[in-house]
Amino acid sequence: MLVNRGYCHQRVQLYRKALKDYDAALEAVPRLPIALYRKGQVLAAQKKYEEARAVWNEALQACSERSDAQLVMDISAAIKDPTGVKVGLDGPTSRSPAQEQNGVGGRAVLGLQVVSILLLAVLVAGQYQLLSHKAGLSAVVGPLSADVAKAAAPAAASTSSWAPATPNPSPSSNGGAAPAPAAPAPSSSSSATTSPADAAGPSKPAAPAAEPAAQQKAGAATAAPSTGRGGVASTSAPSSSSTSSSSSSSSSNGGAASKPSSKSASPPPPGPSKGPAAAASTASSSSSSKAAAAGAVGECDVEEVDCVAQQKAARAAAAGGPGGAASPDMQTVLNNSIAIQLAVTQINSGSIVEAEAILDKVLVKTPRELGARVARGTARALRRDLAGAVEDFGVAIEVEPRYADSWKRRGQARSALGDHEGALADLQKAIDLAPLFGGPDSAQSRAECYVEKGMIYQKMRDYRRACRELQQAVKLDGSNAQAWNVLGLCSTSQGDIRDGVRAYEKAVELNPKLKEGWVNMGQALKEEGRTKEAERVLLKALALDPPDQPAVHVLRVLAQMKQQKGEHAAAIKLLDRALPVAEARDEQVIEVLYLRAICYHALGAAREAVRDYDDCLGHVPKTGIANVSEEARQFQFLSFYQKDIALYFYHSLERRAKDFCPDSELPAVFKELWCKKGPPTAELISHFPPQPPLPLTPAPLPPVSPAEMERLRPLTAAADQLGVLLQNHHQGFLPNVRQQRAAGYAAVELAQALREVVAARRAGRQVWVRSEGSSGQAGSAGRHLFGWRDAMDIVVKWRQLSEPNDQVVWVDLLTRREFEQGFGSHTPMFSGQTKCVRYYMNFARALELQKEVLLREGHAFDANNNTIPVGSEAKRAAIRAARTAEDMYQVLQQDSWVVVPIHSVARADHMMEGTRLTLVRVPNQPDAYEFSIRTPVTPPRWKDFDAELEAAFEGILAAFAEDDLPLLASRIMTYCYYWYNFMPLARGTAAVGYTTMLGLFWGAGMPVTATIPKDYQVDWEAILAQHPDQFTASVSAWLYPPQARGQVAPAAELEAAAGGGKAPVFPAIDALPPVSEVLGTVRQRIFALNGENSKRYV
Repeated sequence: MLVNRGYCHQRVQLYRKALKDYDAALEAVPRLPIALYRKGQVLAAQKKYEEARAVWNEALQACSERSDAQLVMDISAAIKDPTGVKVGLDGPTSRSPAQEQNGVGGRAVLGLQVVSILLLAVLVAGQYQLLSHKAGLSAVVGPLSADVAKAAAPAAASTSSWAPATPNPSPSSNGGAAPAPAAPAPSSSSSATTSPADAAGPSKPAAPAAEPAAQQKAGAATAAPSTGRGGVASTSAPSSSSTSSSSSSSSSNGGAASKPSSKSASPPPPGPSKGPAAAASTASSSSSSKAAAAGAVGECDVEEVDCVAQQKAARAAAAGGPGGAASPDMQTVLNNSIAIQLAVTQINSGSIVEAEAILDKVLVKTPRELGARVARGTARALRRDLAGAVEDFGVAIEVEPRYADSWKRRGQARSALGDHEGALADLQKAIDLAPLFGGPDSAQSRAECYVEKGMIYQKMRDYRRACRELQQAVKLDGSNAQAWNVLGLCSTSQGDIRDGVRAYEKAVELNPKLKEGWVNMGQALKEEGRTKEAERVLLKALALDPPDQPAVHVLRVLAQMKQQKGEHAAAIKLLDRALPVAEARDEQVIEVLYLRAICYHALGAAREAVRDYDDCLGHVPKTGIANVSEEARQFQFLSFYQKDIALYFYHSLERRAKDFCPDSELPAVFKELWCKKGPPTAELISHFPPQPPLPLTPAPLPPVSPAEMERLRPLTAAADQLGVLLQNHHQGFLPNVRQQRAAGYAAVELAQALREVVAARRAGRQVWVRSEGSSGQAGSAGRHLFGWRDAMDIVVKWRQLSEPNDQVVWVDLLTRREFEQGFGSHTPMFSGQTKCVRYYMNFARALELQKEVLLREGHAFDANNNTIPVGSEAKRAAIRAARTAEDMYQVLQQDSWVVVPIHSVARADHMMEGTRLTLVRVPNQPDAYEFSIRTPVTPPRWKDFDAELEAAFEGILAAFAEDDLPLLASRIMTYCYYWYNFMPLARGTAAVGYTTMLGLFWGAGMPVTATIPKDYQVDWEAILAQHPDQFTASVSAWLYPPQARGQVAPAAELEAAAGGGKAPVFPAIDALPPVSEVLGTVRQRIFALNGENSKRYV
C-alpha cells in the first residue's frame, strides 16, 4: 500500500511525499526491490543521479531468481542511463482544437482524467474485495440511468491503462477587436499512455489521489491481497499465474491498495503526510507484508496490527453493522473511485448535471474527497456555477495545497466571476508551485497560467502588464496559438498595430482554424489602413464558417471597411447577406441595420434608408431591451436623427445647392443632440416637429441626358485626379473614394468662385451672394458680399453630402448654451494605455511644446480654470526632464491644460488662443493617462479668429488680383494655418482645410501636384506651430508648385518629386464647365458622387 501510494505521489510530482512513503515501505520490508526502484526514480527526477544509481544497485542486489524479470530489466536500464528514466507524466502532450477555446470548464477538465487514473490504482487493488461485498456502487451513486449503468461496467471491469475522453470545453464567445472574454481560455490535457518501461508499476495517474475526508480509525483498515509483482503485500515468490501475467493490467498495478488509517475521523490538515512506524524487524516476510499493507499513515505509532480484526470490522461496517457510520471503509473508498470515474466520463460526454449528481452523493459522505471536489468544481464551472466551482477548488486546495492545478482552476473561475485580484493571486501561486515538481507538463501549465493572467490584465485594460505576462507564456510554450492571439490583441490595444499583426500571424500559423485570430488580424490591418490585406484575411475567417451560416461580425467588419472606403453599394451587398443570419440568431441586428441605413442614406436611397432607420429604432432583442449594448443603443439614437436628415435631403433634392444649407435649416438643438449621440429630449420633441414623411408612391427618376453626361465627365475626371492628393500616408487613414471625389468637386467649385470674385474686383465690382444658403447669415433673406465663410461653405456642403452620417456642422450654429460653454474638438494622441493609431506620431512634439509653454508661462490650468504654479526651480527641472505623460503628471500632480499661444498677422503684437494641450489621468485603469488637444470654440475666440480669417482672405484676393503668385501662395498658407487652429466644425476641419488649400492654388493657376509625404499630417503642422511662418516653412518645402517659388511653370508634364512618377496634369480652371451649373441641384450632386455606372437612387 505504501509503495502504491508513493507511486501516486510520484506521478503527480509530489516527490517529497513519495520518498517518505518509499522509506516507510522499506522500513516495513527492507530491501524491497520495487520500493527501491521507485525511490531511485524520484531521486533521478530531483537530478540526484548518483544517489539514484546507488539505490538501484541496492535494488538489483535485492532481486533474486524469483523476482520479476521485467523489474530487473528496468533497474538495469536505469543504472545505465539515469537521465532516461520516466518518472512523471509520460507521452507527448496533445492539444485538441476544442481546448484552444475560451471556457472555464474546458480548461478545468484538464487533469480530471488524471485524477481518475489515480483512483483506478486504488480500485484495482481492491477489486476482488469490492465484488464480494454486499454494498455496491449503487449505495453511493443511487439509481442510475441505463446509459450510466452501462458505463459503470467497463469502469469496474477494466483496469488497464485508461485513455481519457477528449473534454468538451465551452466555446469562445469572443467575436472581434479588442474584445473581453467571458471565460478563461482552455488548457491542454495529457493522454495517459503505458510504455513497456512503466509496466513494472501501477497505471500512472496524473493528479493527486482522492483522499476521503473521514480517515479510518486505527485498526479499522482492511488489507486486500496483492497479485502483482513487486507489491508491498507480496514479498514471497509470486504464483505462476501472477508471474505469467506481469504485462497485463490487473497484475501490473503495484499490489494492495489498503486504506491507510489515522487517529481520528476528521480530515487531515493540509501538508505532507507522515510515514507509519516500522513493523517489528523480527517478523516473517508474510507478516511483514501484512503489516506494511495495513500500516497507519497518520501520526500514530503502530506496533502491532491485527489484520483479521481489521478486515472483519471493515466488512461489518460495509454491511451496516456496528461502527459502520464512524468512518469510510475500503468499500466506500472503492465505490467513490468508481463514482468519480463515472462522473468524469459523464463530464467528458457533456452530461454535466448527471455527473454533478453522482459527485454530490460522494461528497455527502466524504466532503473532503479531493478527486470528487476537483471533478465537481469542473462540472460547476462548465454549467457556469462559478461560485460553486470556486468553493470546490478551494476545498481541494485545503486538502492538498501544493497541487498547482487546483490553484490554476480556481484562478480561472475567479477570473470569470470578475474577481481579478483573487484570480491573479491564485494563478501566480500555480506558477510558483509548478516548477517545484518539474515534469514535461510544468512549462506548459505555467504558460497557461501566464495566458490567463494576461487575459485578466487585458480585461482590466492594463495592456502593458498583459503583454509582459503573455510574452512569458509564449517563451515557455511557443506552440500555444491562443497565447499569441491574446498577445496580438493586447499589442493592438496599445496601438502597436505591427506587433499585433505579427502575433496574429503566428497564432494562425500554429492553428489555421483559429477564426478569432484571423478576425483580429483583419481588424488590425483595417485600422492600420492596409485594406487589401485586411479584406483577404477577413475572407479567410469567413471561409471557416458554413456558406449558409456566415459570421455576422465578420461580414459587418468587411461592410464597415467598404463603407469607410466610400464603397457603399458593396457594403450593402455584404449587409444583405448578414441581416437574415443576424435576425435568426438575434445577434447584432441593430448594428447591421444601422450600417446598411447609413450606406443607403449616402447613396440618396431615402426610402430604403428610412426603412432601415425605422427597423433599427424599433428593434427589441428576444432577450429584452435591457440586453441592448451601449453601442447598439447609441445607434438607435443616431437612427432617430439621421432618419430626419434623410427625409430633409429627400425633400431638398430639387433645390439649388447654393440655397441648400443644413446648418441654418436644421434646429440647433437637433444638431447638438446629434453631435452628442444622445437620446432626443423633451425640448426637441415638443418644439420641433419631424420632417414630412416620404410619399406613398415614389416619383419617377428624372432622365439624365447624354449632353449632361458629356459636361459631367471632364469635371469628374478632374475631381478624382485632385481628390487622391488628400490621402494621408500614415497608419489609420483609409482611402475614401467618395470623399475624395467630393473634395475634387469642391476644389473646382471653390476655384471657379474665387476667380469670379477676383475678376469682379479687377473690373471694379463687388460680388454679392444670396444669404439664404449661407451659414454665416444663418439662413436670413437678402444678400451679402462674398466672404471667407462663403468660400468655406462651398467645401463644407460637399463634405456633408458625401457622408451625411458624419456630424459636419458649424459650431456657432449649435445652441447658444453649447456655443458659450465651448463646444469643440477633442483629439487624443493616446488615451489610457492606448496610442491613437493616427495621431500618436505627434506626441513627442506636443510634449516638447507643452514644456515650452509651461516654462515660459510658469503655470498650467486645472479643471476649474485655476492656475497651477510651476515656477519653482525643482519643478522647472522636472519639467525639462519629463519624457512621458506620466513624468509630466507627476510634476503637475493633477489634471491640467495649457494654451498654445499663436501670433496674429493682421494685428501686430496680438496673441490668439490656439489649441489646448490637455493631460488627465484616466480613471479605473492602472498607469493610464490621456494626452490630447482640445479646442473649445467660444464666442470670444470665434470673434478673434473671424477677424483674422477675414483679413487673411482679403489678403488672398489682393495678391490674386495683382498676380503676385509667391505672395499669394504665402497668404494661402497663412489663411489655412488659422483655419486649422480655429477648428470651427464639429468634425471635418482638417479635410475641409486641405481641400480649400488645393482649390485656392488651382484657382490661382498653380495647381498642387505633390502627394502628402509619408507620416506627415498637414493639420498638425499648423496646430503645433505658434506662427504661420513656421507652418509655411514646413509645408511649402514639399507642396509648393514652381510658380509659388517664383519659378516658371514647365510647359510639359511635371515629374512628381515625392512619388517618382508623373504628377497629375490639371486643366485650367476656366477650361472646365461651371460646377454650379452642371451640378446645380442636390440631386445632381448625389448622382455625380455615386458615379454614372452605379444603380440610380436619385
